[in-house]
Amino acid sequence: MSPDKTTWTLTRTLRDQVARRAEQDFLRHEDGRSYTYGQTLVEASRVAGGLRQLGVDRGDRVVLMMDNAPELVLAWFGVNLLGAVEVPINTANRGAALVHVLNNCGAAVAVVDEHLLPVVAEVRDQLEHLQVVVTRSGRSDLAGTRAMSWAELCSADALTDHVEVDYREVGAIMYTSGTTGPAKGVLMPQAHMYHFAKQVVQQLRLDEEDTFFVCLPLFHANAQLMQVYATLIAGGTVALVGRFSATEWVAQIRRTGATASSLLGVMAQFIHAQDATPADDDHRLTRMVTIPLPRGIADSFEKRFGVRCVEAYGMTEICLPLYRPIDEPLRPGSCGRVLEDEFEVRVVDPDTDEPLPAGQVGEMVVRPLIPYTTFAGYHQMPERTVEAWRNLWFHTGDSGSYDEDGYFYFADRTHDRIRRRGENITTYDIELALQSFPGVREAAVVAVPADEGEDEIKAFLVTEGTVDRRALVHHCAAQLPYFSVPRFVEEVDELPKTANAKILKRELRDRKPVAEWDRVAAGMRVTKHGVVEQGV
Repeated sequence: MSPDKTTWTLTRTLRDQVARRAEQDFLRHEDGRSYTYGQTLVEASRVAGGLRQLGVDRGDRVVLMMDNAPELVLAWFGVNLLGAVEVPINTANRGAALVHVLNNCGAAVAVVDEHLLPVVAEVRDQLEHLQVVVTRSGRSDLAGTRAMSWAELCSADALTDHVEVDYREVGAIMYTSGTTGPAKGVLMPQAHMYHFAKQVVQQLRLDEEDTFFVCLPLFHANAQLMQVYATLIAGGTVALVGRFSATEWVAQIRRTGATASSLLGVMAQFIHAQDATPADDDHRLTRMVTIPLPRGIADSFEKRFGVRCVEAYGMTEICLPLYRPIDEPLRPGSCGRVLEDEFEVRVVDPDTDEPLPAGQVGEMVVRPLIPYTTFAGYHQMPERTVEAWRNLWFHTGDSGSYDEDGYFYFADRTHDRIRRRGENITTYDIELALQSFPGVREAAVVAVPADEGEDEIKAFLVTEGTVDRRALVHHCAAQLPYFSVPRFVEEVDELPKTANAKILKRELRDRKPVAEWDRVAAGMRVTKHGVVEQGV
């Protein structure tokens, strides 16, 4: 029997928790600011009141392009109190990718960190809907838009008649990388978002005594739903920092008194690579979600840091259908088994969709057993929605297998997708940026395996004459998120193609390098602040 989902909305959850624990700390930030549950509702209601004065109504989209800070949490909650739809945007977005997201979501109002305004200004003349930009100071040079400060937004009468949305209504649009096209806006019903969070509460056994350390970016489902929202449901406290730091991680969890957290696999590797000290387990952290926990360090990581790691598998579209229970022993390489009361998961032949037996690798497909706990489609992309839900199963685009005990193992990505620094990267945007550089006639981008669960990016180029590769890197860094700039470049006479002109990327991935250029070896690093050239 399906659970009662009428209370599965963020507004209802926040108000219920305020009724229970108004004076308890809900949010603590590394800059010293803290908000009780009661203060969080008051401040979020002010945001909602300000948005209503701007004309934002039920179902309207509001963009949040912000780094981790209390303002982002308050804006997210305020949007929900108004019955509007939050659209968190990756702060690394640039150029055509940013234009696509802003135009596709149709938001007229955006709350933007000031240091990101130049990025928006570069594409202002291509934006179709943006009318109001809220920043901390209210300064904005964006032509044709109204500028407003955060203080002015929050000075309006607080919204008291909070909109009681239905659990089936969309509460967020989160953009995830496309495979053969631009990023797709995942329409997330309120029940979907709640279920995403509730799963973590159950799997980590969170309660009001817990402090959840959040170092992942809040524009992703992991930090927003699996961490902040999960803590809200549990009645605990969020300890929020601006960004992840492998060198500071142990000190941060010790200082914040954190008892739970969540990391991506590559982050666990970075932490494990730090010099070990006798104080590595001198903290209160007892359990966390790791997606995945790299098999080469799994046992030593748990023992060294005194923490129990829970592995899982999921996507923005489908929550987390696979978990390894916290009280079961490690199974290095496994992402868990099916939560059988919530989902069905199969491994199927990618050509026929016929189920495969244990031990055989195929595409992992998923469907929910509880209505409205997966996404409601891709925003304004019905053809992509139909493609993803072939034969009444959601096709993940990931290949894997399962063993006789029902444990699943991720194998590879069947679609044209790259995983780097915890981000799913579409080759589509990279290839567009490459092909807009003078002298590049064709471009194809593939993944080059690096550390476990990580990829490097390689570009194959068909050029007209000689291309300045260093200039190409600068060009890409101006057009793409820093983590999407290719490391390797190889020029070829032609790209291998099928009879209908589709590029054979598997053939490119299998090729041995010939005259490959490596920007790292050439002294070029790309960070979120731009290109750094050694010796220049």
